[in-house]
Amino acid sequence: MTRQLEGSADVDALVKRLEEESLTRFVTFSVDRHYNDKDWQPLPVNRVHWQWAGGSGMPSIKFTGIPFMFVGSKRLVCHQGKDLAVAQKRKYFEEKARKMLEDQSFGSQKSRRPSTKKVGCPAAISISKTAAFPKFKVVDSAERSKKAASKMLRMALERDPVVWETHYVVLLTNEHAGHAEADMSSGSGLIPCKRARKSDLRRKCVKLTKQLMDCLNATEDYHTLEEVSQVLSTLLKDLAHLNSNMAGKPLHLDPKKTKVLSEIPTLLSQRGIIGPESAHDESVGAQADSEQELTS
Repeated sequence: MTRQLEGSADVDALVKRLEEESLTRFVTFSVDRHYNDKDWQPLPVNRVHWQWAGGSGMPSIKFTGIPFMFVGSKRLVCHQGKDLAVAQKRKYFEEKARKMLEDQSFGSQKSRRPSTKKVGCPAAISISKTAAFPKFKVVDSAERSKKAASKMLRMALERDPVVWETHYVVLLTNEHAGHAEADMSSGSGLIPCKRARKSDLRRKCVKLTKQLMDCLNATEDYHTLEEVSQVLSTLLKDLAHLNSNMAGKPLHLDPKKTKVLSEIPTLLSQRGIIGPESAHDESVGAQADSEQELTS
């Protein structure tokens, strides 16, 4: 769908309306250097056009009898279109994983595959900025008439300033596609797979808490209960503090805190509550789960 607008404010209003209707954003993909040049002036060496067939995603311009020159063009694409920074993201994540391994903060941290919000949406807006010269309008599309008017226009540009008008021809290409349903229907920004992962983690936390309760109910040693009580109290205070001050934000536990959690099965094993092999499995599992949550 092609539209012709008179000013840049009209173009901005159209883009804003399209964004509000689709709950998406358009970002600049490319722009010519003269598109935003307020000092641009038509010159006799500029090519005179009477119509334009379009191509390469740019809008076509029909014959109206008024000659025009191209000032510049601009192309906007959906912010969830094709990912153009895959290599940069991969390099960033690899460098981050290398530093983690050197610092030994996360043990044997594996390099994650670069995540992206891009879904390959094909929606795009192509804009051609033109300078039109209505005083040199022709009544027919005969080549002789157009050549004569083009020559008169160039001669006029060599002598005196010529009155011209700025027009914007806008082409809307393709509809939005590939967006997650949750992202298109609400402002939460949470995709279904992330919600499912959170639900799984909550169920896992509940399961581990029940297992801990069973171990504590079977514990008779006073010193063991006292040490576990201190560990759990510290954890509960940290969680309560984070929940009260970071409402609606992701919860990231400090690596030192997750180390405390992984020491609980070892502590119970030393007191003879659970077997050494089971304690080792629980400790490794707790540490791995904590590291995975920190990096997700």
